[in-house]
Amino acid sequence: MDMPEKLSSRVERLENLMLVLADKQARLDDVLVLLTEAQIKTQERFRETDEYLRRVDRESRERDKALDERVDKLVSAMGEFIRRRDEERQ
Repeated sequence: MDMPEKLSSRVERLENLMLVLADKQARLDDVLVLLTEAQIKTQERFRETDEYLRRVDRESRERDKALDERVDKLVSAMGEFIRRRDEERQ
């Protein structure tokens, strides 16, 4: 094999390797796009979950407060009932 043939086959081999590298780079770019989209969706889900948990916590505290107020009124009414009953007995 003479020098021009060796050079030509090396150039052809390099061209083939460059095509393989370009293909692998394109695949890598595609995977990076998918990973980025997945990360964005995951962050959105975390935000939605966080907002949901804050809303549930706020609603729970509001229900607890309303229940506490109702219990306080009931205890107060029971105390008033007992006081009046005791006054009537005397």
